[in-house]
Amino acid sequence: MTLSPDRLGELFKAAADVAGQSDLREVLFSVVQTAMQATGASYGALGVLGADGKLDEFLHVGLDEETVARIGSPPTGNSLLGTVSRGATIRVSHISDHPESVGFPDHHPPMEGFLGVPLRTGDLLFGNLYLTQKDGGFTEEDQVAAETLALIGGTAVVSNQLHTRLNQTAIFDDRERIARDVHDAVIQDLFAVGLSLEGASQRVDDLDARLIVSGAIQRLDECITSLRHVIFDLTRHGSDDRSVTTEVSELIQELAESYGSRVDLTFSGVFGDIPDPIGDAMMHVIKEATSNALRHSGVTNVSVIVSGGALDFRITVSDKGSGFVAEDITPGMGLRNIRQRVVALGGSVEINSHPGEGTVVTIKLPRRI
Repeated sequence: MTLSPDRLGELFKAAADVAGQSDLREVLFSVVQTAMQATGASYGALGVLGADGKLDEFLHVGLDEETVARIGSPPTGNSLLGTVSRGATIRVSHISDHPESVGFPDHHPPMEGFLGVPLRTGDLLFGNLYLTQKDGGFTEEDQVAAETLALIGGTAVVSNQLHTRLNQTAIFDDRERIARDVHDAVIQDLFAVGLSLEGASQRVDDLDARLIVSGAIQRLDECITSLRHVIFDLTRHGSDDRSVTTEVSELIQELAESYGSRVDLTFSGVFGDIPDPIGDAMMHVIKEATSNALRHSGVTNVSVIVSGGALDFRITVSDKGSGFVAEDITPGMGLRNIRQRVVALGGSVEINSHPGEGTVVTIKLPRRI
């Protein structure tokens, strides 16, 4: 289903706030709190599964310390919570109506409506997000919002586990595999979320909501950039040179697969010894311009040419699609973001487009800053 513009704006802002946390426990608590705000739940909790599939840690929001002390030990993941732990989303108006419900322990406050969502990344299940007690009961829209936040939480758990493995000296010779795990299990999920936000933003008419979504997409892009730096640190072997050509190639492949389109990529010139701010900007503008062409041009074939000269880099993204009038550029098209980022680094952007004839975006970035 499609969320309303107001819910989209609230959810994407919340997701960006969650993604901005660095400490795992803070991230998980933030997931619970933002899910409660997004759905109107009075109580929320998040259970992290151990190796045996049972709840290893239980974080809760909404109960005061005195009530928690009277209830006693936290749940172990049996009954209704155990059903969610097996990977099933559950949404009921009355907890007691569900066949897996076994009631509450003594001193537990009354709870009626229940929404339980698995915390996962891809096929990997890490825990569950639980929400209870909403006036009027939880809706399908609430479920979509909770599932989106659960994806963010699952990604955070994966990132933390991979970071822990990296800090173990015994894993030193396994760096290439860890780098693939970071890319396959984390970056691709964040990339998919970003693309879905971009698509959703085109269906939002409210300008303020679209700007909020645009900000959330930018935060996700920054997270992806940081993770790509992690991959670089893992895979370099005695060299500090950044392989921007490899990064761009992987990005183009991700875009082509996500949109089900063909993107022709051509390199020419020299690309060694690129400062990180220039490399990051290159990745951002290529992604922005290419995805923009794939979304708006109406064609399934886009050309990307990246040239490395003595003084600057030139990026050309072109299509032979529907084109547009330059004065009609909207915030959702991303071209303003490209111009701001490039000009801030001393570069330039030229956009040539005519209705019915296609679009050519030419970007120049300095080799040095």
